[in-house]
Amino acid sequence: MKFITFAALAALGTASALSPALADPVTREQAKADYHQAKADAVKSQMQKEDAQAQADANQADAAQAQAQANVAQSNATDLHAQANAEQSQANIAQSQAETAKAQADSEQARADRAAANRDAALDRAAEARDTARNN
Repeated sequence: MKFITFAALAALGTASALSPALADPVTREQAKADYHQAKADAVKSQMQKEDAQAQADANQADAAQAQAQANVAQSNATDLHAQANAEQSQANIAQSQAETAKAQADSEQARADRAAANRDAALDRAAEARDTARNN
């Protein structure tokens, strides 16, 4: 590649040496055209850079907004979780109270059953005593 470049430069140098009046304006015009093209390319690149920066800034703002929304959602989820825990605790308390009430009801039912059995036994003894008193 360097050989071709050197060869092209040598040929250009030879051509300009042969016809300085003709080569010089052409080279100058080409240099001007190259300069203007480079300047236009630089302006275009600057515009592309600014567009990319604006897009990056917009994406950054979108990301910040999405993060804020995620933070709010996380906070809401934490609040709901705490509320669910409180309600679960209340449900556990109510369950415990229900179990206590059922145990008391079972105990009272057993006591009532014993009282009924005692009553029945007392009635049976009374009937037996009455029968014995009648028979004597």
